[in-house]
Amino acid sequence: MARTNTEVYRPFRGTLGARTLGFLALARAGIAAATKRKLPLVILFGPPAIATVIFSFVVYARFALEAGVTPSPLGGPSPASMIAVGFAKQMIQVREEIFMFHLAMSLFTLLVIAWFGAGLIADDRRLGAHLLYFARPLSRSGYLAAKFLTVLFFGGIAVVAPGLVICIVATFASPDFAFLRDEGSLIPRTILFGTLWAGVWGSVMLAISSLFLRKTLALVASFAFFMITTAISVVLANLQQDDRFLMLSLQMNMQRIAGWMLDGPSMRMHWDVRWSFAVVLGITAAAWAILFARVRRLEASA
Repeated sequence: MARTNTEVYRPFRGTLGARTLGFLALARAGIAAATKRKLPLVILFGPPAIATVIFSFVVYARFALEAGVTPSPLGGPSPASMIAVGFAKQMIQVREEIFMFHLAMSLFTLLVIAWFGAGLIADDRRLGAHLLYFARPLSRSGYLAAKFLTVLFFGGIAVVAPGLVICIVATFASPDFAFLRDEGSLIPRTILFGTLWAGVWGSVMLAISSLFLRKTLALVASFAFFMITTAISVVLANLQQDDRFLMLSLQMNMQRIAGWMLDGPSMRMHWDVRWSFAVVLGITAAAWAILFARVRRLEASA
């Protein structure tokens, strides 16, 4: 019987640490790898950041004009500014500003989600990294959770953070925190919609990424899905004079939900919002069905 040299191999006398969630470590690694290149971060997050500053200033100016104080960037008190005071409340509403931000920045936020999500699974397949991941104690659900948290992180920065900044500006700019008192429910609704937007489009992006071996092809497919479905829905709605055809587009359904959650303008979308929730739920379920099927094949090959 072989004898152990106790001078070299000492018995373990400690206690095992708490079991960690492996998918969180994988998510952190994915975020760290994506943030190594600074130029894409500047290019992709630059437009949402600029728009956040602009929309925040508009909200600040709305409360300043309503209080009878002209912001200094507008040149101080003037007859024109005094006329604007009477129309400030009717012209600018915080909830409409947040809705218009999502409407104006939808393409840029989708670009953020597409850029950071297109290669999450495609690159793993191309490089064979999944062989290493599934050789470790990482389940299929853990792998998908890590990838989803990664794309949700970047999508949240582009969608959730701007809405929160606008709400914070409105809170401190309003007299005696009137916004927080009268419109405080807008803050959780903004967070909820931003999370929904990032989660739905992130799920679709991951499903597309799992179908390709290269990030470039996944990017092209994601924009083809967005543009083709939107174009078809708009053309059919105009030809048939029926706005319900807009429900063929995931983008239009998300805008309908945004208008309902944030009390924004209808924008020709007058159908029951429950239909939009049903369409969004169906597309998201289909995306996750594709994800589980594709990742199951990756796990079987590991």
